[in-house]
Amino acid sequence: MKNKMFVVPGSFVPYNDTVTILSYKRLRNLDMDMDVFCFKGKEDPSLVKELEQDEAFKKFHIKYTTDLDWAIPRNYPLRLPVSLFLMNKYVHDSLKEFEKGDYSYLFTSIVPGISHIAGAKIKKKHPEVKWIASFSDPFKGSPYKKTDLNDRSIFYKIAFNVGAFFLYNDRYEEAAVKNADVLVFICEEQRDFTLKQYPNYEELLKKSVIYPLTYIPEWKMYSDLLDVPKVHHEVKQAVHLGRLYGLRKIDNFLEALKELKSEVPDLKNMIVFHQYSEIQAPDVKKIREYGLEDVFVLHDKVTYKESVEIMKDADILVLFDTLMPKAECQPYLPSKIVEYLMLKKPVLGICDSNSPSYRILKECGFDTVGSEKEKIKSNIRSLIFDEPVYDYSLEKLNNDNYNNLLADR
Repeated sequence: MKNKMFVVPGSFVPYNDTVTILSYKRLRNLDMDMDVFCFKGKEDPSLVKELEQDEAFKKFHIKYTTDLDWAIPRNYPLRLPVSLFLMNKYVHDSLKEFEKGDYSYLFTSIVPGISHIAGAKIKKKHPEVKWIASFSDPFKGSPYKKTDLNDRSIFYKIAFNVGAFFLYNDRYEEAAVKNADVLVFICEEQRDFTLKQYPNYEELLKKSVIYPLTYIPEWKMYSDLLDVPKVHHEVKQAVHLGRLYGLRKIDNFLEALKELKSEVPDLKNMIVFHQYSEIQAPDVKKIREYGLEDVFVLHDKVTYKESVEIMKDADILVLFDTLMPKAECQPYLPSKIVEYLMLKKPVLGICDSNSPSYRILKECGFDTVGSEKEKIKSNIRSLIFDEPVYDYSLEKLNNDNYNNLLADR
């Protein structure tokens, strides 16, 4: 066999998604050609520009099948009947495409999960191929599937449960965990949460590798973050960019902000928090009831390019983490933590000690982390009155340090 890889990731760059970029980062340093078979997603112009100047991208030869929004209808639930046909077709067509080439390696991604099903079908017929399965979130036992939906409409409940079954089904994860040769995770917590649900944990551990969230130094979208001058607004601007839903609970944060506002009457002249993107109706109601509109301002979702500019101009970055206080470990790690660490700005981390975000932020010297109300109040006060300086190494985040990590396993 030739030293060549077949990549069947579901979606891929220049479609701009956390997982598409993650897959590209995990593969770009490999010294081999890669044939990519994927759905066609909307191209991001800024990402297209980065890829055009990236010599590594020339190793990827992309062949598209059907439209991503029809095949994986995350935002279009009424397209589900068509998507079931297209997902099934993708699995069968992936095998056909694989058999047209001569491949030593196979790569799949957990999002969309149908990618792992395609990988399992190929591996079953061609056991000689080395299958590398990439993970970004756990599916089996996912706490997000148990989200409290009591205050949601019947239509939302139906859409949520149907979507969870077809888009985040346990069998997608199981297909890869049980059959792939290499399992790639973003952090130890995610790996342990996922694998400890299987009876042969120790055996699975041996074929697992941690490939952390990283940045590509040559890309302008990242290099710009390293050269951002310090900002000092008279009223400190704290920003969070991302959805607030499910287990990203902000109850204690809102309670803390409410009490701080009563204790510090001119709080709005010291600090203002900004939330960009989705927020749940009960949280909006609390913001109004608590009279926090002047210190917690809501905004619509922005593009990635706009979000970078907002982060660059912020005094403080806020991380609302997944909260599972009674769990042994919390497996979710927000991808934005890479940008946060690159900027070296003060961070308010609403996270528990069982979280990878908590561990990483503490390792880098951030003291303003925790999810209890009193701790949040204390952290906000510190962020208002202190001027911390952070000087930690970014070497672990540099994607260039991970040459051939997957192929050498």
